[in-house]
Amino acid sequence: MAQDAIWAWDAAKTATAIRAGAISSREAVEAALGRLHAVNPAINAVVDVMEETALAAADAADAALARGDALGSLHGVPVTVKINVDMAGRPTTNGLVPLKDAIAAEDGSSVANLKHAGAIIVGRTNVPAFSYRWFTGNDLHGKTLNPWDPKLSPGGSTGGGAAATAVGIGAFTHGNDVAGSLRLPASACGIYGLKPTVGRLPGYNPSSPVEKSLGLQRGATEGLMARSVMDLRLGLQALERPDHRDPILVPLPADRPDDGAPCRVAVFTGDVSHGVDPEVSSLVAQAASWLQDAGYAVETVELPDLAEMAELWMAILYAECPSPVRETMFALGGEQFKTAFFNTLAVLPAYSPLDYIQAWQRRLAIQRKWAVLLERYPVALMPTALQPVFAHDYDLGGPDNVARLMQAYRPLAAIAGLALPAISVPVGFAGGAPAGVQIVGSWFREARCLSAAAVLEQRLGPLHPIDPKSATA
Repeated sequence: MAQDAIWAWDAAKTATAIRAGAISSREAVEAALGRLHAVNPAINAVVDVMEETALAAADAADAALARGDALGSLHGVPVTVKINVDMAGRPTTNGLVPLKDAIAAEDGSSVANLKHAGAIIVGRTNVPAFSYRWFTGNDLHGKTLNPWDPKLSPGGSTGGGAAATAVGIGAFTHGNDVAGSLRLPASACGIYGLKPTVGRLPGYNPSSPVEKSLGLQRGATEGLMARSVMDLRLGLQALERPDHRDPILVPLPADRPDDGAPCRVAVFTGDVSHGVDPEVSSLVAQAASWLQDAGYAVETVELPDLAEMAELWMAILYAECPSPVRETMFALGGEQFKTAFFNTLAVLPAYSPLDYIQAWQRRLAIQRKWAVLLERYPVALMPTALQPVFAHDYDLGGPDNVARLMQAYRPLAAIAGLALPAISVPVGFAGGAPAGVQIVGSWFREARCLSAAAVLEQRLGPLHPIDPKSATA
């Protein structure tokens, strides 16, 4: 594999080269499409290939550059987007057979913002049905494989995007996260995954038949995954362009002068007695030492109520799918979705209406504890997941399997429920597969998280892009 091939460049390098005239946008897009055709059949990450429209957009981008038009920060850069968001003229399938011909009439917020920045969408990536599992596969598009080991899941629900970015299909990928859907796939595929503060990015999807539930309003966010921290910065800047169609959007506070400076770090204290794999614990310790070497003041700290917050958040989300909503979802989602749903429901507390109200009250109390913690320690460091990557469809094996997943993914669900910004940063391997740590900051302090992530990136060096491992190896 040629590391200096155009398709292997990140967005920052690609955008700079296009502006300087070193390469054309068409060359960048043709390189990305060539890589897609070479490796996507092995992993099934991109399930809607947009060759014709992408090449036309590249030619338009080159013409704009020749005219001297004002250019966006991602002008001519090939990227991918998740197939659960609207793109005009393409089906928003969300992994559902009945929606295979559900053509969107207009772009959703994320697609519109990426286009406004000049990015060129070369394909749309795979998800589980309804983007509702920690695994990636569905009856319509099939299963996505982890490029590091095809026996393992790439994570979910943005598993297609993570796998695509890891192998060099596009510079970075868009996704969304309500319980780990960006950070888990990033960790599983060895790339960077950013879940911003809820309310920072617009997330309007015009084709949605109903408005978001309260849990999705307070916990779901758009975001991205990339092969470099610089690309997370570029992608975040593009995606945070305001969209008047989304009333949940919060006006952005200014970055602070100390966002790039070393600070106090609260490090997760869990060990094997808390269900943490020893290799994962070692990676957290390694990341903490790298931050300490860079001048950060590292201290092991009991992070408030992670286990409780994780269960509470998942119970809230599942309480928002009562009958007849779930029957409609079962009819559309297929048997795997139904099995995974019931296996998850079996290990969660069943909320009455009063329980549901009190859960929101308890959430606020836990958020207050985190606000106090993050005032003293502006960064928290923890595993992205407590266990190495699981095999495909582990959640279909019964409630006991889901209980193990729930324990392993506590850091994902808890941070989502708190609505905090977090970055999954690749720091090594556990169980023979990539594994990451989470850098968590206070609300709207993404710049602080990005600075800490860049310190770890400098120590680890590049992991990607890689060639997919053979399913027969």
